[in-house]
Amino acid sequence: MATVTAKLTITSANLLSQSLNLTATSTASATHTTGLARAAVTSTAQGTASGQVTVYTASSYTAPSYLYIKNTSTVSTNYIYIYADDAADSTIVRLKGGEFAFIPTNSGVSLKAYTATSGTVVEYMVYGTEV
Repeated sequence: MATVTAKLTITSANLLSQSLNLTATSTASATHTTGLARAAVTSTAQGTASGQVTVYTASSYTAPSYLYIKNTSTVSTNYIYIYADDAADSTIVRLKGGEFAFIPTNSGVSLKAYTATSGTVVEYMVYGTEV
């Protein structure tokens, strides 16, 4: 079993009236991972369109599980959208070029990616407890 630690630091000297310095750390025991993957997203629509990339498959892990996802584009307007592949098809994340996210997942819902610009590459990995 591997131990995975994710750390986020947010600092700013001028965002608020006082200096901001926040740090959050999350540690999880992971018995399973998808491994780090990269895929070109060619779909520019959510729903039933082809060319989407499944970044998390429902019921692959029991809670807790986590998704790391990054838009590898260097062009800020080459957005990648992550949506819940369920009846509502709700978009939950929009990443501009170069941005990343670390998301705790809901084990019952698949997550898929589509893009504003066909061919944008998404990097992703899920780790957590195996089902």
